Amino acid sequence: MSMPAFAHRGILLICVLLAAIVAMPTSRGDSGSPPEAAAKTELTADIVSERRAAVQNELAAARAALAKLPEGQQQEAGLWLTQETALLERIESVFAEDLRTLQHAADLAAEAATVEQRLKNRRPADEYLPLPHNLQQLDQLYAERDYLDEAIATLKEDVSNAAEALQEARDVREDRDRERRTAREALGTARDPVKAQRQLRIAELESRLAQETVQLRETALRTLRFQQSLLGPKSELLRPNLEWLRANVVITDEDVAAVRATREKRLADVEAALIAARADAEKTSLAVVQIERRPPSEVSVEELSSRRADRQLASRVVAVLTAERDYLKERETVAQLRRRVLNGSALSTEMRNWEAENRVRLERLERDRLLQRAELTKTRRELQDLQARVTGTNGNAISPGPWVSERMQRLAAWHALNSSERAEVQGLKAERLRLKEELAGHVGSISVDEVVELAKRSVIAGWDYEVFSVQDQPVRVKTVLAVIAIVFSGHWLCRRLSELAAAVVFRRLGMNTGRRAAWQTLSFYGLFSIVVLAALGMFHLSLTQFSVVSGALAVGLGFGSQNLLSNFISGVILLIERPVSKGDVIELDGQQVTVEKLGPRSTIVRSRDNIHMIVPNSRLLEQSVVNWTLTDDIVRRKIAVGVAYGSPTRQVDKILREVLASVERVCPQPAPSVTFVDFGADALVFEALFYCEVDDRVEVETELRHRINEAFVRAGIVMAFPQRDMHLDTSRPLQIEVLHPELRSEPKRK
Repeated sequence: MSMPAFAHRGILLICVLLAAIVAMPTSRGDSGSPPEAAAKTELTADIVSERRAAVQNELAAARAALAKLPEGQQQEAGLWLTQETALLERIESVFAEDLRTLQHAADLAAEAATVEQRLKNRRPADEYLPLPHNLQQLDQLYAERDYLDEAIATLKEDVSNAAEALQEARDVREDRDRERRTAREALGTARDPVKAQRQLRIAELESRLAQETVQLRETALRTLRFQQSLLGPKSELLRPNLEWLRANVVITDEDVAAVRATREKRLADVEAALIAARADAEKTSLAVVQIERRPPSEVSVEELSSRRADRQLASRVVAVLTAERDYLKERETVAQLRRRVLNGSALSTEMRNWEAENRVRLERLERDRLLQRAELTKTRRELQDLQARVTGTNGNAISPGPWVSERMQRLAAWHALNSSERAEVQGLKAERLRLKEELAGHVGSISVDEVVELAKRSVIAGWDYEVFSVQDQPVRVKTVLAVIAIVFSGHWLCRRLSELAAAVVFRRLGMNTGRRAAWQTLSFYGLFSIVVLAALGMFHLSLTQFSVVSGALAVGLGFGSQNLLSNFISGVILLIERPVSKGDVIELDGQQVTVEKLGPRSTIVRSRDNIHMIVPNSRLLEQSVVNWTLTDDIVRRKIAVGVAYGSPTRQVDKILREVLASVERVCPQPAPSVTFVDFGADALVFEALFYCEVDDRVEVETELRHRINEAFVRAGIVMAFPQRDMHLDTSRPLQIEVLHPELRSEPKRK
């Protein structure tokens, strides 16, 4: 084997031996070693008491030695004895705490035995729970259940903290053991053996204190874990009883009256306190006013600030008492809801509504609780700061005048009031949590009647839902639907009433068709305007509100809707002046049309070819329009008749007059006439002039032409037609040439 390999293995062997020596436990016979053997032994109250007694003896001896020290040696030796005494006192306190922890563990062991016995001999809830099975007993079980739930969460955190504390204690023990071993090693080489011995004594006591602290932390951790293990069985025993009692609770009038009397007494106390707080707030405000009226030289800035703070605090006291009164009333309401849920008199629909409302209130109570905690912290800090200023511990002392003591009293009372309010909030929150749990157990499937009731309430809720508001007045869904119904039904009714008025009233007044149509439209507009105003009244709108924006509205409409407004206003003018009415025959663009409808924006006309045209109303006013039936529906028509030259003209005139008189639809007045108007190129031209209704003009003209032709045939009068006379020059023979077809395209040149 080579030398480097041998040296390497030798180094490894030395390292292993050193590690074994370091890991080897210290000799039990060493007087300075801690009692580690005892640490591995299970502690009992007797062992801890013996150790405590031994420490107390050591403590008494140290105190006696400190008292017997000569005056010259008190400065140096007394310092060491004082440190030793302090360490022994701390060790003694650790033993005392250890005894309390062991006693707690013993109590838990007894409780565990009881719980185990109850689990083995479990009885039904109706036999285990004492009578009466009322609401107070149910609340007591709720409180026990809440305590167990809270304890589970708290002990989980406590166990975690205890484990961390144990680890810290073990780390400290290692440090103190290291210091003890170092002090023991330094004793053999010390130049001052007395001082080294004293340092070793202090190091041993600190190591002993660390060891006892580790034992205390271990005992505490075992106790907490043991206590934590009991919570599950306790909850297992409690919950069946709670479920049974919640389903079989008996609520009597006596119990309700007793609880109500207690709450009414509490409410009366709060009302009395509220009256006193209001009086105190007024008194405090007057005091501040009096101080403010003093000359500036007589007023202390701190006193004025304190008095103003008192005034603000007095107002807040009134607000807190008012809130506390409301909490009490709310608790009574919650109690009534709980009674209805528990006795089964509440419908599922009601309980669903209560569940939603209860959820909102729980969130609000949680916010109130956080605000109260912040207020308590602020008040406590202010009170402590004021006490420190009075005592001068913060270096900024103030004179303890009457306003200072009064301020401290107010802060203390305010702190107590906040604590009371917080308790009320906690109680109300507990009541609502119980209501939430009871509602969750009863809200399930619902019957057909409850479905109908729920649908009815939903419809009513939707019917009363506020869509928007006008002048701080709500406009609900029912209002909007009512307005829509009124507008549509009013439109239909106004249309029917205007038609009825045109058919009955206006006809009896002797109005023609056009006037009846115009008045029918105007009456419709008037009636519908009343309907619209009534609808606006349901929206809480008035005409004065429209006058505010009428100017801006007119400008906007003037620029954006010029043609629309022009046609609308023209339609109104047409209805009022009636230059054109329904049924009139007018002439537009060279053709005769009949007016069928006058609308607010346009007029509908129909031509003879049954073609409907939409004419803007403004065109009927801005352009010249020929109205054939403006005053009446009688028009003059004429028929031109041409007879051959040589015909008896007077006989023709007579025949034409007889024919005009024979047609019934020709108006006798004005009388028809016949005019010999011209010697035409091909005929003698006569014109038969007559009057007829405008609607009959085409039929009358056709009938007259038939009869004129028949009369002329009977009288042998020839109707003229175009003729051409050709005159031939016969002074020389006519030249006739026959041309070849090919030569016909070109004329022969002479």
